Amino acid sequence: MKLHFLAFVLALAALPVAAQLPKATEVPPGAMAPSDVDFMRTADAANIDQIMLGRRASSRAKIPGVQSLADNVATSHGKADAALRLLAGVKHVDLQHRPTERGQAEADQLVRRDVPTERMYVEDVVRDCDDLIALFENASANSEDPDIRKFANTMLPALHDHQRQATDLMAGQRWSTDQRD
Repeated sequence: MKLHFLAFVLALAALPVAAQLPKATEVPPGAMAPSDVDFMRTADAANIDQIMLGRRASSRAKIPGVQSLADNVATSHGKADAALRLLAGVKHVDLQHRPTERGQAEADQLVRRDVPTERMYVEDVVRDCDDLIALFENASANSEDPDIRKFANTMLPALHDHQRQATDLMAGQRWSTDQRD
């Protein structure tokens, strides 16, 4: 009797938590729109790139604003990566989960000592945010899947924040995107 009561109490305690967890609607394998699959795969690669670049930039940054930006980018994309992987499982979409060639090349640049790596990183964040905001806004407005739209909408504020933080840092350091020192 005590065991049943304890199980009942634990079930009641878990109810509010379960109600807060997002529930994605499972679809049969192959049923996702090709544009939604492309979005998920592109977002996956972008997350991996941004996590890798953010961690590398953070570990080498001497300018506090650059380290803060890199930490924010890596953290946000780490959370987005975890959410996207769960969503991909429910949607039966296989993700590569590896960096792009461009992301890997940029990460390799960030370990060089003969280039202004902090400035390069911040400029790349501004550029990448422009691309990612366009990608996520498109998914938010045009995805056929409501879970994809919700995921995109959830990530957009963080992308806008990264863009603002990088742009403010560029202005504060008096860096222009026209030329590198």
